[in-house]
Amino acid sequence: MIQKSLILLMMTATLVGSLALGCAPAPANGPGEPGQPDEKIVWTLDTYFPPPPGIYVSRSVQSFVDRVNARLDGRFEIRPVYGSTLGVPGPDVAVALEQGVFECGFTAMPYLAGDIPVLGIAGLPALIKDNYEALAAHAVLASYYQTELDRRGVVLVGSPWLFPKQGLYSTTPINSVADFSGMRFRVSSPEQTMMMDALGATTVSLNMPEVYTALERGMLDAIIGSTATAMSVSAWEVLDYGIDVAFSAADSGFLVGKTAWEALPDDIKVVLQQEAMFTANEQNWKSFAEEENDWATLGARGIERLTPPPGFFDELAVVGAPIWDSWSQQRGGVAAEALTDVRALLDR
Repeated sequence: MIQKSLILLMMTATLVGSLALGCAPAPANGPGEPGQPDEKIVWTLDTYFPPPPGIYVSRSVQSFVDRVNARLDGRFEIRPVYGSTLGVPGPDVAVALEQGVFECGFTAMPYLAGDIPVLGIAGLPALIKDNYEALAAHAVLASYYQTELDRRGVVLVGSPWLFPKQGLYSTTPINSVADFSGMRFRVSSPEQTMMMDALGATTVSLNMPEVYTALERGMLDAIIGSTATAMSVSAWEVLDYGIDVAFSAADSGFLVGKTAWEALPDDIKVVLQQEAMFTANEQNWKSFAEEENDWATLGARGIERLTPPPGFFDELAVVGAPIWDSWSQQRGGVAAEALTDVRALLDR
């Protein structure tokens, strides 16, 4: 069993370390090195998060950009573009980074799992019980992420960071696995579809901007998402219940095209590493605090928060286990190895 106090202690130590790093002065360039004031480097950052103020992650992305730009004023600048307005779909972000369509981005790892399967492990249904377990899983997954992204011409700068767990939001209560039967769910991955099929639910695949209208017209009964997702779709206007369970986990990170990264002077790389690590630790803390803040807001606006009975997650995990096995067999290689390591760590 993962000991919450131990993990919180680890988070505190890491955060203190990253704070210290964030305050460290950046080394100066030597004579003749690139990146001098007359050779200012400008990067475009792409992210699917909405523009600030938006959800808390949007504000954190902007804070990251502001800190980097302030520390490297005159030599290096990141210009963020929010809401995927550059027109690159989530699953194509790694290819766009490798090809230099933009230099960097904050993106959700599961979006890239089609090409890089190991990035889909956190999103497997009912594998990770809560964000404490997700933090522990990152200790195993981070090196796999880095290695597999590198093979695709992408660098994970800093470490993965948590997103509030993916719960359930519905028009009727869900208190047991039997309650899923006959419901219509919006899903966002093949694994979620497999899980809902096993639970007897019907699935609909929609882009996020289409979800509210589908709920309003009665085409859907429920969605899977974080509290931030529920906030972004104004769930209280079209749904009644929030089921506080980890249907799956989620993570994101600061990704850079390998060519762009290798072209940077070393001291600029140091600043980006420091600020990316600070942001990762900040997000890990906020994944807990902001989730509770969101629940308070959702409750005040009419969403009833349901805490499932004891054993509910374990019942979901029993349904999910054959899906994990099938996923491992189909992906094989590094993805299967990483999943085996995570399951051993979590005793699941």
